[in-house]
Amino acid sequence: MAAAESQPVTSTTRSSGLPRFSGAVMGVLHTALGVILLFVVLVNFVNAVSRYLFGISPVGADELMVYIVIWTVMIAAIVSLILRSHINVNLLPFYTSGRARHVLHIIHDAAAILACGYATYASWLFIGRISRLGVTSMGLGIPMTIPHAALLVGFAGLTVTGAIMLIRDVLAFARNAPHAEVKS
Repeated sequence: MAAAESQPVTSTTRSSGLPRFSGAVMGVLHTALGVILLFVVLVNFVNAVSRYLFGISPVGADELMVYIVIWTVMIAAIVSLILRSHINVNLLPFYTSGRARHVLHIIHDAAAILACGYATYASWLFIGRISRLGVTSMGLGIPMTIPHAALLVGFAGLTVTGAIMLIRDVLAFARNAPHAEVKS
């Protein structure tokens, strides 16, 4: 029964190169997102130093940090769903194996598709409303559709990722085969 359990993809796995390539892409994305967050910390540091030491407040620095963090979080959410490294209560899947684990993953995937699909739709409607109004940010003067598009892109990406994972998990259930988790 141990063969039916989920097995991480490593460089020694004899499968197609796609899981290894996916793992490499996820690793690059993790690194890029970390560098972006370090940039936000740098902007915050420069903002604080210039504000409290020199009495100069850079226009739009706070907005820039918030918008970058929102985009980073939404992209990281997609990466986390792909890797199944998101925060979840996985006691039940952890202690199950074989077909029972596949069923739990299928339920998880379906719930992700429903929730994220609805959030994608709501984000689309909201962006439509604010684009008609022509709202711009106060500091940087950028259209507010740009920061709000992060939610649309993020939830749409989560919906598509959930659909791909649902197909993968249904096929694994049908074959009663272990499915390979992408590891960064």
